[in-house]
Amino acid sequence: MNIQNQMTTARNGVNVEALREIRTALTDMPPAAQFTFRANCEWLGGVHSRSTVETFFGACAEQTHRMPYSVEADHPLVFAAPDNAATPVEIVLSALASCLTGGIAAIAQHRGIQLHSVRSTVEGDMNLHGILGIDPDVRNGFSAIRVTFEIEADASRDEIAAVVAQSQKRSAVFDIITNPGNVKVMVR
Repeated sequence: MNIQNQMTTARNGVNVEALREIRTALTDMPPAAQFTFRANCEWLGGVHSRSTVETFFGACAEQTHRMPYSVEADHPLVFAAPDNAATPVEIVLSALASCLTGGIAAIAQHRGIQLHSVRSTVEGDMNLHGILGIDPDVRNGFSAIRVTFEIEADASRDEIAAVVAQSQKRSAVFDIITNPGNVKVMVR
């Protein structure tokens, strides 16, 4: 079976042809590839907050999602908080899992690989002596992150591993975590 036939038989819900057209358009017009994503966050009390994403800049214009999306964050009871939502660091782990999973679906579709299930576990190790100010030599963030995938697909183990590797290579969130950029914090 040739690649062209494989792409039409895999039904992972990713429109590869539209992605190719977008890639071509962004290659032909580099300024359109510059995006600015944003989130607005509101304190709800205690350490509970709600972030909302609605607009972003991209394709040389302001864009609006179909609807606003919200993510709440809090801390668990063991941190003397009411545990109203996932912690911010759990949201980061979730973002990593979601970005890698989306990439797996797109790459598998492009390669003509039919997925049946994709599940992952993402774990991050953290010593709270850092964020609690107990030990200034302990970093505030994760000391290690592990991502484990369980994937059922019409493909060999090597083909699946190659899809995961390509997803990791192209993942924006993986890049953000492993190669942090400049972050500037201001008060207005």
